Amino acid sequence: MQRLNDFVYADPLDVLRRFVPTPLKAVYHIGSQHVAVETNDITLFPSFPLETDPHSPCECDVQWKLIRDLDAPGLLAEPVFLNCGTLTVVEMGTACFLGFDHERRELLGFIGADIDARTHREFLVPFLSRITSEALSRVYATETLGFTAPGLAND
Repeated sequence: MQRLNDFVYADPLDVLRRFVPTPLKAVYHIGSQHVAVETNDITLFPSFPLETDPHSPCECDVQWKLIRDLDAPGLLAEPVFLNCGTLTVVEMGTACFLGFDHERRELLGFIGADIDARTHREFLVPFLSRITSEALSRVYATETLGFTAPGLAND
């Protein structure tokens, strides 16, 4: 099992950490969705993988890229949402920052070092699942109906 210290990432040309290596990959069945999860920390995986072979073909509905950020201190705070067109951003204090691109069906999350595996499993995974379901509902409504359905409008 890889330790958190194995994931120190310090590239001065990548201050936004867009290219942090995420060598750990698995596919999960969350609700009715197949979710491909990539991470740099094994503790950020949801509990039960559907399959763990990253080379097997999978028609995934969405991709999560979860990055353990050792430079993000603190515990989770009340979520603050920003919806702008096809992008949803959620900030939970300095410990967690999430972005979901509805068109690309990708969630990118930075999770601080002080967020333990239990908090991640019991709070963040259900939270990420809810955000994913809501975002995909918007995408499916737009694709199917050609417009955003009532109650699914971007706020």
